[in-house]
Amino acid sequence: MLRMNQNRVPITGVQMDLVNSEYGSYVLIRSDSPMRTLNSSPWGGGFGMFRSLMNRQVHRHYNEADPLREMDDFIQREGLNPRETAGMLTAAWVKDVGYSSLTWTRDGPADVENETNPLHVCAWVTVGLGNKARAGAEVPAASLYPGTINTIVVIEGQLTDAAMVNAVITATEAKAAALQALGVEVDGLPATGTTTDAVLIATTCRGRLYSYAGTATALGNMIGRTVYEAILASGQLYEKTPD
Repeated sequence: MLRMNQNRVPITGVQMDLVNSEYGSYVLIRSDSPMRTLNSSPWGGGFGMFRSLMNRQVHRHYNEADPLREMDDFIQREGLNPRETAGMLTAAWVKDVGYSSLTWTRDGPADVENETNPLHVCAWVTVGLGNKARAGAEVPAASLYPGTINTIVVIEGQLTDAAMVNAVITATEAKAAALQALGVEVDGLPATGTTTDAVLIATTCRGRLYSYAGTATALGNMIGRTVYEAILASGQLYEKTPD
């Protein structure tokens, strides 16, 4: 049985905080133990092991000469270790982060049941639609500013490299489906994202090993549903925010 939770983080040792410091605002997801990650942003990009995941709000015209150094300095000012922190930037309001989680309970099918390490999936998404785009369509260079739909998915489990990539695909498909549900369009056609979106998949490295994360699997279904719901939640807040 799948149970949806839109408030509490069900994964032991993982917590999320919305931080507003003198240096800026950000979503911070922390884990007591290192998480294995696959990140499309350059701050902890690619595969890695990190305890902290940061989604940092910046101005839409953010244009640092050395963004890696600037982000490194920011992380240190916030009292975090850059070597243990993966991050991303967004021009969206992080206070409007959407969150959704799903847990596969013991009532689920026997082939995915794991009573000691149940399957949990959590998704946090910040949505801004100022530079919406449709993949395959031409985009003006002026639209290329910091990502406005940033997706972080945390999974209680272990994933193969292939499954991590598969999770990125599933999360991206869910993003496009959610934008379609929100009625977001580009030149009369459904938008698939914005020009500089980012996605980060993290796993706790505990419990069952998953080799697949497509929509036909329990894990993929949970990734798709949590990302979809988180985008709907954040997207609806974006639409209510005055320009």
